[in-house]
Amino acid sequence: MISRLSSQISGLLIKKAVITPEDKELYDYGFFMLLSQLMYFVLAAVFGLILGCFVESVIFYIAFQLIRRYAGGYHAKTETRCEIMSALSIFACIAVIRLSKSYDFTVALACVSAASAVPIALFCPLDTPEKPLSKKEFRYFRRISLIILFVISAAGVVSYIFEFGIVFAPCCLSLILEAALITAGKIRRASASHKA
Repeated sequence: MISRLSSQISGLLIKKAVITPEDKELYDYGFFMLLSQLMYFVLAAVFGLILGCFVESVIFYIAFQLIRRYAGGYHAKTETRCEIMSALSIFACIAVIRLSKSYDFTVALACVSAASAVPIALFCPLDTPEKPLSKKEFRYFRRISLIILFVISAAGVVSYIFEFGIVFAPCCLSLILEAALITAGKIRRASASHKA
């Protein structure tokens, strides 16, 4: 759905002579990234509004997208599967954030998110066979991933100490979801290379 819309926008820009046909693929990718980020942001915001935790859902989405963009992780085989899994993952995390406002499982959340930082630190960045990173890109993405991991973790620790749940739960859930995705991606890669 998003890739089709991205292609249509690029095609329209070519017809209006804003871009050249040679640049279409680049613009398709750029519009795809922009539209998918916008769609998931709106989705997170809507889920947050419905569940009564709008600010927390926005913080979660921003933290998760920052770490996900640089650390990488599991990618679904089809765009439709990706969209469905992403929407369900975002909804599940926001639901847990909402539950954390009603029930006190702060210590459990802190422990699981602390454990989640380990696979992120070990496996980042996880590229894909379709778009492998060069050594220089790998070092750059690893450095940025570790900095973002540190910032999110530090925000989680500070918000835990000062009992600032509006930041604490979103930071925890962003790390937990990224750890699940990067671990799943690593397992899938290992199993694919084992079969080859």
